[in-house]
Amino acid sequence: MSRLLVVLISIAVLLLSGETFAKVREAELEAGHISSEESRPVIDGVVDDPVWGGVGPYDEFTQQNPYEGQPATERTEVRVLLDGKTLFVGIIAFDSEPEAILVTESRRDGNLNDTDSVQILLDTFNDNQNAFVFGTNPVGLEYDGQVAGEGQTGGFVRRSGGSGSQRGQVSGFNANWDGDWSVAARITDRGWEAEIAIPLKTLRYNPGEDQTWGFNVMRNIRRKNEQVYLSPVPRGYSLYRVSSAASLTGLDLAKRRDVKVTPFGAGKIDQNNLAPTDQTLNNLDVGVDVKWGVTPSLTTDFTVNTDFAQVEADEEQINLTRFPLFFPEKRPFFLENASTFQFGAPQEVDLFFSRRIGLDPSGLPVGIVAGARATGKIGAFNLGILDMQTEETFTPRTGTFVAPANNFFVARVQREVGRSNYGAVVVNREATSSEPGIDRFNRAYGVDANVQVSQNTKLFTFLAGSTSPGEKGSDYAGRAFLNYANNKWNGHIGYTEVGERFDAQVGFVPRRGYRKPQARFFLDYQPKQYEWIRRFTPHVTWNAFYGFDGAIQTSHGHYHFFEVQMKQGGRFGVALDRDQDQPTEPFTIFSGPRGERVVVQPGLYTWYLWRPSFVSNPSAPVFFTYRQDIGSFYDGDLNRLRLELGFRRGAKLEARVGWTRENVSLSGGDFTTNLVPVRVTYSFTTLASLSALVQYNSTTASVSSNIRLALLNRSGTGFFAVYNDQRNTLSTDRFANTEMMARPSVLGRSFIIKYTYLFDF
Repeated sequence: MSRLLVVLISIAVLLLSGETFAKVREAELEAGHISSEESRPVIDGVVDDPVWGGVGPYDEFTQQNPYEGQPATERTEVRVLLDGKTLFVGIIAFDSEPEAILVTESRRDGNLNDTDSVQILLDTFNDNQNAFVFGTNPVGLEYDGQVAGEGQTGGFVRRSGGSGSQRGQVSGFNANWDGDWSVAARITDRGWEAEIAIPLKTLRYNPGEDQTWGFNVMRNIRRKNEQVYLSPVPRGYSLYRVSSAASLTGLDLAKRRDVKVTPFGAGKIDQNNLAPTDQTLNNLDVGVDVKWGVTPSLTTDFTVNTDFAQVEADEEQINLTRFPLFFPEKRPFFLENASTFQFGAPQEVDLFFSRRIGLDPSGLPVGIVAGARATGKIGAFNLGILDMQTEETFTPRTGTFVAPANNFFVARVQREVGRSNYGAVVVNREATSSEPGIDRFNRAYGVDANVQVSQNTKLFTFLAGSTSPGEKGSDYAGRAFLNYANNKWNGHIGYTEVGERFDAQVGFVPRRGYRKPQARFFLDYQPKQYEWIRRFTPHVTWNAFYGFDGAIQTSHGHYHFFEVQMKQGGRFGVALDRDQDQPTEPFTIFSGPRGERVVVQPGLYTWYLWRPSFVSNPSAPVFFTYRQDIGSFYDGDLNRLRLELGFRRGAKLEARVGWTRENVSLSGGDFTTNLVPVRVTYSFTTLASLSALVQYNSTTASVSSNIRLALLNRSGTGFFAVYNDQRNTLSTDRFANTEMMARPSVLGRSFIIKYTYLFDF
């Protein structure tokens, strides 16, 4: 192991014994108490019940954008009530121009950044690191999620308010958690108002009298592109900076036991026109998920015969590299509490990547027999345990072997000290079938320390190892990553090292055998003399992968010296990228549908790309994106054009059509790729929506469709109907080969209906 890596990790461990930098909460508000069942507020979207008048409002909000530290230009009142079972939050978002309130989204977990909205943060353990977030807008959209590590895991920081459901990305904020709560909102003559009711059994907390939680509210006034906070948050951060929250006092919290049972029934018709026999199969299935609140701070989940029929399709990608692409997790069972199990460097050295469970490497489903998960707090420790059993799987039509039966086990523990945390993880895959020629087991394990060096500086470190049978043996990986952010600039420096035999089979590790230094500098400057400019944001990013022999493997430099963010949203600029790659053996960079192949030969390649871009105001009725990469590429040239045109009608209808075209000219051959995704979403109500994703990919010569009707009830449950198909675009192409001509125009299709219902005890 590199001495430099050992030194960096040692420094992190030493720093852990130093300052914890737990911020003293400055603002404070007190929850009012509801004395009887009859006096509870009616959740109708108007804060006018008599009980609201008995609690004083908090209305001192401060701008983060556009003018940090200035008072909000519109008044906001927040009131909090509590009875023995439910936390109520009433918000009056006063507006001097109610007719100008902007609403662009109504689908559950929709994007809150491009609509007038509010988000509420609840630090229920008052630990300055972890929290729940609940959000809404003037039509009562339901948005919720979980914050871990102040929104930073592995050095990745995410902007608050992004769309959540089925999005699939996992970071320090998990927007895919669906809680059981209710909200009503409406536009009134004084602005817009919202009433939120959150059952205490939806949350995790320490019971007792006169408890204190962290509490913050962020309001987005979209037509002004203004973000204001109840408790100020520095401009380099978001609502997820839990340590910046105010104190919510006067909470009398009883112990509780919570059991939720969610059975499902599903029917599927599956047609595969390429199969030699049994082209159409019918299937009926049932299963159940159970959630048990063992204590107010620890929850266990059980799943039997797990089904993911309602999951959206992956968005297709075209790969012009020699490394595998990352496709995010989208299955609800794995997304809930997913940040608890995250360990390593996101999308680079992930020790646990849940898509390895229940999917084979080509994406074919593998049956999941059952599974269990426990997440929460035990004393001062955060705990996560996951165990899943898959079954030996064969294709139903041909009996071809797909995957052996395996047991997957993950255990994660963290200890928090102020705003720092340290912990460990163990990931194990154990074959439970006798199929010959497979690895019997694979284990990955590691320790990490994420250290708050100062109020604005955090150091992320980990050391990991892996063990596999036979020649794969054991090896290591590690990282030290220092991140800094304030209201004027942010940046990072880091160093990662991965051994040549490091083998985390239940993780995502696209490459091995390298040392990687990296750095980034991002300026956030506000030129107040130009009213139409929100920010001037030049930035530079650099990283390089070196082999253990010191030879360069890959490097990337992104020099974005000119980028302007506009007042109403959107941005434009131009950047220069310098890339290097040194393959040691030939690799296929393009494989076409007619049998064409373009191969890149071994050698060191250096190329430069100019990257102009323009993104319009994303909250406008019509919006568009233009990006282009022009320049050299390996030993030839590349012209990549990426366009997207979007349209929305109010909060119900949104449509987007994209086009990515790549013209590549290399010494090994020329080729062109086209990728055209079309996405349309119509929201009948905040809980009922119809969405369609249609994708054309010239590389596979196919058009795929995914149409999904969701009629939700509570906590993401309800009725789902899903239609999928894939069509061959070369079946009538006179230039196609005989094999492609012989393939049917419709390769396959399926229709699925599923119903889930939540029983709450």
